[in-house]
Amino acid sequence: MRAVGDFGGNDGLEAHRARVLATAAALDYVLMLATGTTGVRIPRRDAERAIRDGIARGVDDLIAVATVVGRGGTPSGVAFAREAAASLRAILRDEALESDERTFAVIALANA
Repeated sequence: MRAVGDFGGNDGLEAHRARVLATAAALDYVLMLATGTTGVRIPRRDAERAIRDGIARGVDDLIAVATVVGRGGTPSGVAFAREAAASLRAILRDEALESDERTFAVIALANA
């Protein structure tokens, strides 16, 4: 969401805007369902799976937008890409979401 807000003028980011916003809304709704704040609860197993799937989608979205923003070459864009890489490393490790593709993308962001 921060990338969309801070770097929304980047033409390359426009292609990702709808997906990023949809991911954020989906995660918010899953969390609401899981905590019962919608008045409806879903089974714990389903909530955990939905949250894990949402985190994976969020990771992929962040990799995509941070890559676009970092390629813009502006100081703020490069800083954003590097900050995203640091956050992504921890998330990939903690959530066991490592894959060669994700790992190499995060390395590229760290070296933006």
